[in-house]
Amino acid sequence: MRRFDLVVVGAGIGGGSLVYNLLKQGFTGSILVVDRGEAVATGASAYSAGGFRNLWTTPINQQLCTKGIEVLKSFQEDMGVSIGFRQCGYLFTYYKDSWARIPAAAEIWKANGVNFDLITPAQVEAIIPGLRASVEAVDPDVRDFLGMEDIAGGVLGRDCGSFDPSQAAAGYFERALADFKARPVLELKTEALAVTFDAAGRATGLRLKGPSGAEETVEAGIVALCSGPHTNNLLRASGCPDTDLMPIISQKRMMFVTDFPDQDPRWEDIPLTIIDQGIYFKNESGNFLIGKAKPDTPDSLETTFEPDYYVEEINLVMQERMPPTATCKLKSGWAYLYDTTGPDHNAILGWHAEHPGLLLQVGYSGHGAMESPAVGISLAELVLTGKYASIDLTPLRWSRFREGDLVKETIVI
Repeated sequence: MRRFDLVVVGAGIGGGSLVYNLLKQGFTGSILVVDRGEAVATGASAYSAGGFRNLWTTPINQQLCTKGIEVLKSFQEDMGVSIGFRQCGYLFTYYKDSWARIPAAAEIWKANGVNFDLITPAQVEAIIPGLRASVEAVDPDVRDFLGMEDIAGGVLGRDCGSFDPSQAAAGYFERALADFKARPVLELKTEALAVTFDAAGRATGLRLKGPSGAEETVEAGIVALCSGPHTNNLLRASGCPDTDLMPIISQKRMMFVTDFPDQDPRWEDIPLTIIDQGIYFKNESGNFLIGKAKPDTPDSLETTFEPDYYVEEINLVMQERMPPTATCKLKSGWAYLYDTTGPDHNAILGWHAEHPGLLLQVGYSGHGAMESPAVGISLAELVLTGKYASIDLTPLRWSRFREGDLVKETIVI
C-alpha cells in the first residue's frame, strides 16, 4: 500500500495554491494530488468568470482578497506564468434603498484598506457605453415587470479586476513540480471514492479509482479536500453522518459570450460591472462575457447549458438598461458548478473538528478563485506550525455552523 504525508483531492487553483505554498514554506513530506479531470484545472477553475475584488461586507473576505490581489499582481514575475492579470476594476450599481446602506459599508472598506470610489449615476454612464442610469425612458409596464429602478450610485473598486484561474492553477503545479526537492505526485483521471478513517474518526487515507478502473487505498498523514461541489458526496461515501457534512449545495451557474454591442473603444477597458438583478459583464479577450445566477437553482451536479436563459431573461433586462446590447447575439457559453455554503456564503477552511487530519478548503460560494492564493498561504502555515500567521482563517472554521457563529457575506453574485 502506498503512503503519503499529504493527499490532496482537487487539482484546481485551491489545491495548487495549497501544495505550492506548503513546499515554499518548507514542507518536506510526500504529497499526492488526485483529480478526476484529464488535466490540471478542468473543474471550476476552468469555468470561472475570473474576477477578483476586495469589495465585501465581511473583513475576512476583504483581507483574503486584498492579499490575493497582491499575489496575483506579481504572479507572472514570481512564477513565470502569464495569468492575464488586469486591474480593470469592479463596478457595483445600486438602487435607492441599497445605496442608502453604502456609507456604512464604506467605513468597513476604509478600515480594511480597500481602494474604492463612490460615483454618481452620471459617472456610471460615462464608464459604460450606452448605459442609462434612469429608467424614465423604459415603458412603465416593462419597468414594473422587470423590477427596474433608477441607478442611484455606484461603487468602483480600483484594485479589482480579472485573471485566468486555470493558468494560475497550472502555474502553481508547474512550480511545485519543478522547484522543490519534495516533488509532489500528480495523478489525473483519478477519482476519489472515499476518505478512510480510523476508529477514533481520524482521516487515514483515501480510496481511489485510477484511469484503468482499478481501485486502491493509499494511506495519508493528512487528507486535504479541495473538492468543491463533490465534497459531500465523497464524505457520504466515506460513511460520514450528515452532522459531519458541509452545509453546502452544488449550484449550476452559466456564462454567456457575445460580441460587443458596437465599436465604442471604451468596451475594451470596462470594469467588471454588476447591474440590475445581479447581471454582470466584462471584457473577455475582445468578447462580452455575461453572467447571472439563476434564481432558486437546486442542489444538483447537472451542468446542461441553457442558451435560452440569456435570450429570454438576461438580455431582456440588459437591453432596457443598455439599449445597444439588444444587438448582442449569443456566440457561445458554458455551465459550471458553485459549491455554495447556504448559511453564510463563505468558504469552509481549516481542520474538520470531528475528524483530525482532514483539512478543508471547500464551500467558496463562487469566490474561490480570488481567495485561493491567500488561503493557500494561511493553510500551509496551519499545517506546518499549527497556527495561522498571515491571515487568521478561524472565522471560516467548520465548527462555526454548530456554534452559531456565522460570517454572513451579502455582496455575492
